[in-house]
Amino acid sequence: MHILIACDQEYYNKWGIELLKSTRYYNPSSWLNVHCHIVNPSKGFEQVKDVNYTTEKYNNPPIEYLQSIRFLVASDKLPTEQVMILDADTVCTKEFSQQEFGTVTSDVTVLHHHKKLAIHPWLCGFVTLGTGQFRHDFANGLLYKDIAEWEYGHDQDVLNMLSNQYKFNEATANWICMGKQNSNSVFLTLKGTHKLNPKYTNQFERYKF
Repeated sequence: MHILIACDQEYYNKWGIELLKSTRYYNPSSWLNVHCHIVNPSKGFEQVKDVNYTTEKYNNPPIEYLQSIRFLVASDKLPTEQVMILDADTVCTKEFSQQEFGTVTSDVTVLHHHKKLAIHPWLCGFVTLGTGQFRHDFANGLLYKDIAEWEYGHDQDVLNMLSNQYKFNEATANWICMGKQNSNSVFLTLKGTHKLNPKYTNQFERYKF
């Protein structure tokens, strides 16, 4: 059972490392594997104990690639495992059980936008991959176009396209909330302008180590 994030070194330093530290603080058990993939890592970068790392070099990676690489890594490195993929700008706020994690990751579970008319109803900030072909169809959907042709939100486009092929379970507030802290949520994530607003960042700061 795995949690997976991926980002470049700058985003890792600012956000990702706090997700890894908080996840391991509240969930140190050996049944949970935490995997971090870093694009263009710095030499001797800080690593979190009991986290598995993979890295790659990519000259001037476009933002669209950095948004999507986690789904390519999942298909390649974790082809059959139960996996939860999170945005790196997320923090863990509490413990969860192996049974709870196993239940939510056994199916495709996705964060749903709170706005009814959102361009992308389904969001890549929280995605569990189930046990079937979904992760490979996702990777293949991303790679249908050459990377140079990817546009901003390419990962969201592919995810929402796959909602026509797969039945998505909606991620509940017990697992993740956006912006405002929910005491029942395992994860808190910040989106867009949330990351510039002390109203939201102050809540996030409470869980940094």
